Amino acid sequence: MGRSDQFISQFYKHHIYPEGQVALLGFTENNLFDGDLYDLSLNNWNINENWKLEKKYDTIISLRCPYFSNNPKDFIKRCYDSLNDGGKLR
Repeated sequence: MGRSDQFISQFYKHHIYPEGQVALLGFTENNLFDGDLYDLSLNNWNINENWKLEKKYDTIISLRCPYFSNNPKDFIKRCYDSLNDGGKLR
């Protein structure tokens, strides 16, 4: 957990309102939102491989992942490809 996580998490909690099926990218635990967790430390996802989420989502919330990705532009594109029509990336 990074030094800024306690502040970022509180910002997310008070400013992001997920709808429908939710994917949480980069969250090692879920104490903010209901959704499917994807994180390197959980060994169920690797942001620097040719990844695809297991299903499409209405809301994808990403915590620091583009920053740590080897190719942030590709990471964001993959997120948008994993959204249902009208879905939102946060």
